[in-house]
Amino acid sequence: MTTNGHGVNPIAPTLAEVRAAACLLAPYAIRTPLLRLNVPAVRGEIYLKLENLQPIGAYKVRSMGNVMLNQDAAALRDGVYTASSGNAGLALAWMAQRLGITARVYAATGSPAGKLDAIRHFGAEVRLLSHAEWWRIIENRGHPAERGQYADAVRDNLALAGNATIGLEIVEQLPQVDTIIVPFGGGGVACGIAAAVRALKAGTRIIVAESEAAAPATAAFQAGQPVTVAMQPSFISGAGAPSVLQEMWPLIQALIDDTRVVPVSGVASAIRLLAQHNHVVAEGAGAIPVAAALAERDSIGKTVCVVTGGNIDLEVLARILLQQL
Repeated sequence: MTTNGHGVNPIAPTLAEVRAAACLLAPYAIRTPLLRLNVPAVRGEIYLKLENLQPIGAYKVRSMGNVMLNQDAAALRDGVYTASSGNAGLALAWMAQRLGITARVYAATGSPAGKLDAIRHFGAEVRLLSHAEWWRIIENRGHPAERGQYADAVRDNLALAGNATIGLEIVEQLPQVDTIIVPFGGGGVACGIAAAVRALKAGTRIIVAESEAAAPATAAFQAGQPVTVAMQPSFISGAGAPSVLQEMWPLIQALIDDTRVVPVSGVASAIRLLAQHNHVVAEGAGAIPVAAALAERDSIGKTVCVVTGGNIDLEVLARILLQQL
């Protein structure tokens, strides 16, 4: 399934590859709105790229979609599988249902129940593993006992091209964009967006935002190489990891300008603010860029925050809105 063998570094997609992905994804992924954040007295202009409005509630339909749509029938004969804490698995299941193939999702114990239920709703099998076993599948790009094709939503060049379609849309919707802030999970969405934006509007800053619960990108930039970081329990899923994936590090270094780390409480505040002022439901990862933008002491110009998803557990959302979390 993946276009890169194990240990091979992914490369930035060309603009032609991004435009091809946009055409291929058109029947599946919507062109999401770009709206101004309706909060007075903020520094600069903050905009929201609402990927939470995708059919599965997250941007992953772009990356998984482009990977799967570029395969021939023989490659998909035994189905597809991935390792995912939620949204990548959801995208895999959703696409597999539409392509009429089987899908399996390996998830870490403790993954959001709502996301796992949604994955099952689209007909995929969910297999729960310890976090260490789950992370090993991601690192190794597959499970030795699996017959199906592994779909990598982070390091596959086709996944990067699918993610890059977000950057293509941002520049078309806001040609004067100065800064784009993207949450960091594995780096696939940030690097994909950066590749397209660099080709269309050089000089735009790309910042990855992390929560204090898990900040591997910030630690890697500080150390000059990927390092293992502690991960603290929080309501935030879909962002953060024990380490930056080694194969992604050269691309991250080349395309990402800076990082930001925000407190978990700031992410909860951003979720409340989005709901109250823009009527937007964001999950924890999707609200991290907004928290980072609001925490800036100096204006960073016209800033786009990529709200990557809205698949938040309703009980968690209720507790956040009631300021109980």
